[in-house]
Amino acid sequence: MWSLIASIGLTCALAAPAAGSGDQDTPRLSASQQAAAGQLAADQHVSTQEAKRRVLRQERLTDVATALRERLGSRFAGAWIDQKHGGRLTVAVTRSTATALVEARSAQAQAPDTTTVVVDRSLRQLDRMSAGLAHRIAAANKDAAHGLQSAVVVQDNKVRLDLPRGKTLTPAQHAVVEWAKRTFGDGLEVSTYAHASEPFYCGGQYSCDPPLRSGLAIYGTNVRCSSAFMAYSGSSYYMMTAGHCAEDSSYWEVPTYSYGYQGVGHVADYTFGYYGDSAIVRVDDPGFWQPRGWVYPSTRITNWDYDYVGQYVCKQGSTTGYTCGQITETNATVSYPGRTLTGMTWSTACDAPGDSGSGVYDGSTAHGILSGGPNSGCGMIHEPISRALADRGVTLLAG
Repeated sequence: MWSLIASIGLTCALAAPAAGSGDQDTPRLSASQQAAAGQLAADQHVSTQEAKRRVLRQERLTDVATALRERLGSRFAGAWIDQKHGGRLTVAVTRSTATALVEARSAQAQAPDTTTVVVDRSLRQLDRMSAGLAHRIAAANKDAAHGLQSAVVVQDNKVRLDLPRGKTLTPAQHAVVEWAKRTFGDGLEVSTYAHASEPFYCGGQYSCDPPLRSGLAIYGTNVRCSSAFMAYSGSSYYMMTAGHCAEDSSYWEVPTYSYGYQGVGHVADYTFGYYGDSAIVRVDDPGFWQPRGWVYPSTRITNWDYDYVGQYVCKQGSTTGYTCGQITETNATVSYPGRTLTGMTWSTACDAPGDSGSGVYDGSTAHGILSGGPNSGCGMIHEPISRALADRGVTLLAG
């Protein structure tokens, strides 16, 4: 069986029962799940036991959200895990008649504390608003020293436009702000951000070495990144990584136990820019990954899912190793030096140069490919795996 030496370690695999429905006193977690629970406990100021409970039930809640997303269609207005209220799932809908369906699906999944809110704008409407704004942001950012950014905020049923704090906007950027205010009215929130965003690759083959903490380092011409998941199309197998890594190198190698290097293969396809940040590297010898469906070092990936605010995800990068954080923004427009990316996801996990390309996941579920973060402090930007797979025309190699 083929396998996957990706760059990640993995969080939660199995969901636990909802609060009050017979949670175990001492739930059994893997080392990676322990790390996710530890981060959640520190962030939310809850007990270790409560953090474990939330981590164990997380995949179940996102499964409910995704099922409702597909079933409700235009009535679905987003969903999030509300850590301020016990880690419960909150589902937004545009019609009160949809509440019964949410309740039925939640009860079936043993998540009776799920709550429903009725709002004005559907997720499809918010996504269309975000896409229109992103197009104008990208054009205005081209000649600007400091870019505009944005994100969909499902909790507020709005789109947020972020201005660089303390920086002067160009006339084109001012025009975007005024256009957004006129066009979206109370559907727009204007805010600021403090730190510029940047991709996290190592320029210069050894510029980030040592150390190699964990994950799978991949080396190209004067660049080091990490690998994420494996995928396939027909009889061909691929490593997945960040598109900006592939832009700087065409052939990749991985370090071996003897401290030499083994060839992996050539870049088959990539995108780095407006529509995301992902790449696939055709594997010369897929037998190098054993067994199928596992990621480095020993975690199975069985499926993929969408991103939900409030959810804790993790990555295992070759520079900073295993780190976890909470998803804070989805469908985000991100300003990199000379680039604007759309449809990205923000979380609070820590990362650093060389981690680009790491797999982002929750339990046995793939969520994305690490792209970058802020130039100061913690924060992680990833390309959603749903789009990366579709854009590259490949299927996730799952076991």
